[in-house]
Amino acid sequence: MSFPLSIIPREKFHEHPLLSRLLELHDVPEILYVAGELPKVILDEYGRATPRILTVIGSRKNTNYGKSCVERLINSIRNENVIILSGLAYGIDSLAHSTALKNNLITVAIPGSGLDSNVIYPKSHLSLAEEIVEKNGALISELDPKTSAAQWTFPSRNRIMAALSDALLVVEAEEKSGTLITARQALELGRDIGAVPGDIFSPTSSGTNLLIRDGAYTVTNSDDLYALLHLSKKENNSVDESIKDYSPNEQLIMNILTEPMEKDLLLLKINISLSEFLVALSSLEMRGVVEEIFGEVRKIV
Repeated sequence: MSFPLSIIPREKFHEHPLLSRLLELHDVPEILYVAGELPKVILDEYGRATPRILTVIGSRKNTNYGKSCVERLINSIRNENVIILSGLAYGIDSLAHSTALKNNLITVAIPGSGLDSNVIYPKSHLSLAEEIVEKNGALISELDPKTSAAQWTFPSRNRIMAALSDALLVVEAEEKSGTLITARQALELGRDIGAVPGDIFSPTSSGTNLLIRDGAYTVTNSDDLYALLHLSKKENNSVDESIKDYSPNEQLIMNILTEPMEKDLLLLKINISLSEFLVALSSLEMRGVVEEIFGEVRKIV
Protein backbone atom coordinates (compact mmCIF):
# COMPACT_ATOMS: atom_id res chain seq x y z
CA MET A 1 0.00 0.00 0.00
CA SER A 2 1.02 3.62 -0.42
CA PHE A 3 0.67 5.81 2.66
CA PRO A 4 -1.36 9.03 2.24
CA LEU A 5 0.88 11.75 3.67
CA SER A 6 0.26 14.99 5.50
CA ILE A 7 2.94 17.65 5.03
CA ILE A 8 3.66 19.97 7.94
CA PRO A 9 6.16 22.84 7.42
CA ARG A 10 8.32 24.19 10.22
CA GLU A 11 6.16 27.32 10.45
CA LYS A 12 3.21 25.16 11.55
CA PHE A 13 5.00 23.16 14.27
CA HIS A 14 3.84 25.55 16.99
CA GLU A 15 0.24 24.68 16.16
CA HIS A 16 0.80 21.07 17.28
CA PRO A 17 1.82 20.73 20.95
CA LEU A 18 3.81 17.58 20.22
CA LEU A 19 5.66 19.03 17.23
CA SER A 20 6.34 22.26 19.10
CA ARG A 21 8.97 20.27 21.01
CA LEU A 22 11.03 20.12 17.82
CA LEU A 23 11.54 23.87 18.09
CA GLU A 24 13.91 23.14 21.00
CA LEU A 25 16.39 21.58 18.58
CA HIS A 26 19.40 23.45 17.22
CA ASP A 27 18.60 22.09 13.75
CA VAL A 28 14.82 22.14 13.53
CA PRO A 29 13.44 20.08 10.62
CA GLU A 30 12.23 22.24 7.75
CA ILE A 31 9.30 19.94 7.03
CA LEU A 32 7.69 16.77 8.34
CA TYR A 33 5.82 14.08 6.45
CA VAL A 34 3.22 12.20 8.49
CA ALA A 35 1.40 8.99 7.60
CA GLY A 36 -1.54 8.17 9.83
CA GLU A 37 -2.83 10.20 12.73
CA LEU A 38 -0.47 12.63 14.44
CA PRO A 39 -1.03 12.18 18.19
CA LYS A 40 -2.94 14.97 19.87
CA VAL A 41 -1.35 15.86 23.20
CA ILE A 42 -1.78 18.47 25.91
CA LEU A 43 1.31 19.92 27.59
CA ASP A 44 1.09 20.76 31.29
CA GLU A 45 2.92 23.50 33.20
CA TYR A 46 6.01 21.29 33.43
CA GLY A 47 6.01 20.61 29.70
CA ARG A 48 4.88 17.01 30.16
CA ALA A 49 2.52 15.58 27.59
CA THR A 50 -0.77 13.81 28.12
CA PRO A 51 -0.66 11.17 26.80
CA ARG A 52 2.95 10.65 27.87
CA ILE A 53 5.37 9.93 25.03
CA LEU A 54 7.71 7.07 25.98
CA THR A 55 10.49 6.40 23.49
CA VAL A 56 11.77 2.82 23.73
CA ILE A 57 15.02 2.08 21.93
CA GLY A 58 17.87 -0.38 22.04
CA SER A 59 20.03 -2.87 20.25
CA ARG A 60 19.17 -4.24 16.82
CA LYS A 61 20.62 -7.54 18.07
CA ASN A 62 18.55 -7.96 21.20
CA THR A 63 18.72 -11.03 23.39
CA ASN A 64 15.78 -12.97 24.84
CA TYR A 65 16.42 -11.00 28.03
CA GLY A 66 15.88 -7.72 26.18
CA LYS A 67 12.74 -9.06 24.52
CA SER A 68 11.31 -10.10 27.89
CA CYS A 69 12.13 -6.70 29.40
CA VAL A 70 10.37 -4.81 26.61
CA GLU A 71 7.29 -7.00 26.78
CA ARG A 72 7.03 -6.99 30.54
CA LEU A 73 7.54 -3.25 30.96
CA ILE A 74 5.17 -2.22 28.17
CA ASN A 75 2.58 -4.73 29.39
CA SER A 76 2.73 -3.04 32.79
CA ILE A 77 1.51 0.29 31.38
CA ARG A 78 -1.10 -1.10 29.01
CA ASN A 79 -3.93 0.58 30.94
CA GLU A 80 -2.23 3.97 31.00
CA ASN A 81 -2.48 6.96 28.68
CA VAL A 82 0.93 6.43 27.09
CA ILE A 83 2.15 6.48 23.49
CA ILE A 84 5.12 4.29 22.57
CA LEU A 85 7.56 5.88 20.14
CA SER A 86 10.46 4.13 18.43
CA GLY A 87 12.38 3.88 15.18
CA LEU A 88 10.91 0.81 13.39
CA ALA A 89 14.39 -0.77 13.28
CA TYR A 90 15.26 -4.39 13.90
CA GLY A 91 15.49 -5.58 17.49
CA ILE A 92 14.23 -3.52 20.42
CA ASP A 93 12.54 -0.89 18.24
CA SER A 94 10.25 -3.31 16.43
CA LEU A 95 9.58 -5.20 19.67
CA ALA A 96 8.45 -1.93 21.27
CA HIS A 97 6.04 -1.22 18.42
CA SER A 98 4.63 -4.76 18.24
CA THR A 99 4.22 -5.04 22.02
CA ALA A 100 2.43 -1.69 22.13
CA LEU A 101 0.04 -2.86 19.41
CA LYS A 102 -0.66 -6.11 21.26
CA ASN A 103 -1.57 -4.05 24.32
CA ASN A 104 -3.78 -1.62 22.38
CA LEU A 105 -1.39 1.28 22.95
CA ILE A 106 -0.91 3.84 20.20
CA THR A 107 2.58 3.73 18.77
CA VAL A 108 4.54 6.13 16.56
CA ALA A 109 7.46 5.17 14.33
CA ILE A 110 10.21 7.43 12.99
CA PRO A 111 12.06 5.29 10.45
CA GLY A 112 15.47 6.10 9.05
CA SER A 113 14.00 6.46 5.58
CA GLY A 114 11.27 8.26 3.70
CA LEU A 115 7.70 7.06 4.09
CA ASP A 116 7.05 5.75 0.59
CA SER A 117 6.20 2.06 0.89
CA ASN A 118 8.95 1.23 -1.61
CA VAL A 119 11.71 2.63 0.62
CA ILE A 120 10.44 2.02 4.18
CA TYR A 121 13.36 0.65 6.17
CA PRO A 122 13.68 -2.13 6.95
CA LYS A 123 11.56 -3.53 4.12
CA SER A 124 10.59 -6.51 6.26
CA HIS A 125 8.81 -4.12 8.66
CA LEU A 126 6.47 -2.67 6.04
CA SER A 127 3.58 -4.74 7.39
CA LEU A 128 4.38 -3.48 10.91
CA ALA A 129 4.37 0.10 9.61
CA GLU A 130 0.99 -0.52 7.97
CA GLU A 131 -0.43 -1.93 11.19
CA ILE A 132 0.83 1.10 13.14
CA VAL A 133 -1.07 3.41 10.79
CA GLU A 134 -4.18 1.19 10.72
CA LYS A 135 -4.38 1.25 14.53
CA ASN A 136 -4.40 5.04 14.90
CA GLY A 137 -0.66 5.49 15.15
CA ALA A 138 1.65 7.41 12.86
CA LEU A 139 4.84 7.32 10.85
CA ILE A 140 6.90 10.53 10.87
CA SER A 141 9.89 11.57 8.77
CA GLU A 142 11.61 14.77 7.71
CA LEU A 143 12.99 13.01 4.64
CA ASP A 144 11.54 13.24 1.16
CA PRO A 145 9.14 10.25 0.93
CA LYS A 146 11.31 8.44 -1.63
CA THR A 147 14.58 8.81 0.30
CA SER A 148 16.18 5.44 1.03
CA ALA A 149 17.85 4.71 4.36
CA ALA A 150 21.53 5.61 4.48
CA GLN A 151 24.21 5.90 7.15
CA TRP A 152 23.49 9.63 7.65
CA THR A 153 19.70 9.28 7.93
CA PHE A 154 19.72 7.50 11.29
CA PRO A 155 21.59 10.08 13.42
CA SER A 156 19.38 12.70 11.79
CA ARG A 157 16.14 10.97 12.80
CA ASN A 158 17.45 10.19 16.30
CA ARG A 159 17.31 13.85 17.31
CA ILE A 160 13.60 13.93 16.38
CA MET A 161 12.91 10.88 18.53
CA ALA A 162 14.71 12.51 21.45
CA ALA A 163 12.87 15.82 21.09
CA LEU A 164 9.38 14.33 20.88
CA SER A 165 9.84 12.27 24.05
CA ASP A 166 8.77 12.81 27.61
CA ALA A 167 11.09 10.02 28.65
CA LEU A 168 13.52 7.66 26.95
CA LEU A 169 13.82 4.00 27.96
CA VAL A 170 16.92 2.16 26.76
CA VAL A 171 16.69 -1.64 26.73
CA GLU A 172 20.00 -3.23 25.70
CA ALA A 173 22.55 -1.12 23.86
CA GLU A 174 26.16 -1.54 22.86
CA GLU A 175 28.67 0.95 24.23
CA LYS A 176 29.17 2.56 20.82
CA SER A 177 25.76 2.77 19.26
CA GLY A 178 23.15 5.13 17.85
CA THR A 179 21.02 4.32 20.86
CA LEU A 180 23.46 6.05 23.21
CA ILE A 181 23.67 9.03 20.86
CA THR A 182 19.88 9.36 21.06
CA ALA A 183 20.04 9.10 24.85
CA ARG A 184 22.63 11.89 25.03
CA GLN A 185 20.53 14.08 22.74
CA ALA A 186 17.50 13.48 24.97
CA LEU A 187 19.55 14.37 28.03
CA GLU A 188 20.67 17.65 26.43
CA LEU A 189 17.00 18.46 25.86
CA GLY A 190 16.15 17.82 29.50
CA ARG A 191 14.27 14.58 28.93
CA ASP A 192 14.22 11.84 31.57
CA ILE A 193 16.43 8.86 30.73
CA GLY A 194 15.82 5.34 32.00
CA ALA A 195 17.91 2.24 31.33
CA VAL A 196 17.40 -1.43 32.04
CA PRO A 197 20.50 -2.95 33.68
CA GLY A 198 21.95 -6.10 32.17
CA ASP A 199 24.59 -8.78 32.32
CA ILE A 200 27.99 -7.17 32.82
CA PHE A 201 29.49 -9.73 30.42
CA SER A 202 27.01 -9.05 27.61
CA PRO A 203 27.99 -6.54 24.89
CA THR A 204 24.32 -5.61 24.49
CA SER A 205 24.22 -4.45 28.10
CA SER A 206 27.48 -2.46 28.15
CA GLY A 207 25.75 0.69 26.93
CA THR A 208 22.80 0.52 29.30
CA ASN A 209 25.06 -0.18 32.27
CA LEU A 210 27.19 2.80 31.24
CA LEU A 211 24.10 5.05 31.14
CA ILE A 212 23.18 3.95 34.65
CA ARG A 213 26.72 4.64 35.86
CA ASP A 214 26.42 8.13 34.39
CA GLY A 215 23.14 8.86 36.15
CA ALA A 216 20.31 7.37 34.10
CA TYR A 217 17.32 6.17 36.11
CA THR A 218 17.47 2.41 36.71
CA VAL A 219 14.35 0.65 35.46
CA THR A 220 13.83 -2.89 36.70
CA ASN A 221 10.06 -3.08 37.20
CA SER A 222 6.76 -1.32 36.58
CA ASP A 223 7.16 0.95 39.60
CA ASP A 224 10.41 2.29 38.14
CA LEU A 225 8.74 2.85 34.78
CA TYR A 226 5.83 4.74 36.35
CA ALA A 227 8.33 6.92 38.20
CA LEU A 228 10.26 7.59 34.98
CA LEU A 229 7.03 8.75 33.34
CA HIS A 230 5.89 10.75 36.38
CA LEU A 231 2.71 8.71 36.55
CA SER A 232 0.90 7.46 39.63
CA LYS A 233 -0.29 3.89 39.62
CA LYS A 234 -4.03 3.58 39.71
CA GLU A 235 -5.37 1.57 42.59
CA ASN A 236 -5.70 -2.10 41.69
CA ASN A 237 -4.11 -1.42 38.31
CA SER A 238 -1.40 -4.07 38.38
CA VAL A 239 -1.63 -6.86 35.82
CA ASP A 240 -2.16 -9.48 38.50
CA GLU A 241 -5.14 -7.55 39.85
CA SER A 242 -6.59 -6.74 36.45
CA ILE A 243 -6.70 -10.35 35.29
CA LYS A 244 -9.19 -12.10 37.54
CA ASP A 245 -10.44 -14.85 35.24
CA TYR A 246 -7.59 -17.35 35.29
CA SER A 247 -8.78 -20.95 35.29
CA PRO A 248 -7.62 -23.03 38.29
CA ASN A 249 -4.88 -24.65 36.19
CA GLU A 250 -3.76 -21.31 34.76
CA GLN A 251 -3.56 -19.88 38.27
CA LEU A 252 -1.45 -22.84 39.38
CA ILE A 253 1.02 -22.18 36.57
CA MET A 254 1.20 -18.46 37.40
CA ASN A 255 1.76 -19.21 41.09
CA ILE A 256 4.55 -21.71 40.46
CA LEU A 257 6.27 -19.70 37.71
CA THR A 258 8.13 -17.30 40.01
CA GLU A 259 11.22 -17.64 37.79
CA PRO A 260 11.91 -19.13 34.35
CA MET A 261 11.50 -22.89 34.42
CA GLU A 262 11.94 -25.81 32.03
CA LYS A 263 8.58 -26.85 30.61
CA ASP A 264 8.95 -30.48 31.76
CA LEU A 265 9.82 -29.39 35.30
CA LEU A 266 6.84 -27.04 35.37
CA LEU A 267 4.54 -29.89 34.36
CA LEU A 268 6.04 -32.06 37.08
CA LYS A 269 5.52 -29.39 39.73
CA ILE A 270 1.95 -28.55 38.74
CA ASN A 271 0.90 -32.22 38.88
CA ILE A 272 -1.94 -32.20 36.34
CA SER A 273 -2.41 -34.21 33.13
CA LEU A 274 -0.37 -33.29 30.07
CA SER A 275 -3.45 -32.29 28.08
CA GLU A 276 -4.73 -30.02 30.87
CA PHE A 277 -1.28 -28.48 31.21
CA LEU A 278 -0.93 -27.76 27.49
CA VAL A 279 -4.39 -26.18 27.31
CA ALA A 280 -3.66 -23.92 30.30
CA LEU A 281 -0.18 -22.99 29.05
CA SER A 282 -1.46 -22.19 25.55
CA SER A 283 -4.17 -19.96 27.02
CA LEU A 284 -1.62 -18.02 29.08
CA GLU A 285 0.62 -17.59 26.02
CA MET A 286 -2.31 -16.21 24.01
CA ARG A 287 -3.03 -13.75 26.83
CA GLY A 288 0.55 -12.55 26.55
CA VAL A 289 1.43 -13.25 30.19
CA VAL A 290 3.88 -16.15 29.66
CA GLU A 291 6.16 -17.24 26.86
CA GLU A 292 8.11 -20.36 25.98
CA ILE A 293 11.59 -20.02 24.50
CA PHE A 294 13.63 -23.12 23.68
CA GLY A 295 11.66 -25.24 26.15
CA GLU A 296 11.86 -22.69 28.99
CA VAL A 297 8.68 -21.00 30.25
CA ARG A 298 8.73 -17.56 31.83
CA LYS A 299 6.32 -14.85 32.89
CA ILE A 300 6.33 -11.66 30.84
CA VAL A 301 4.10 -9.58 33.14
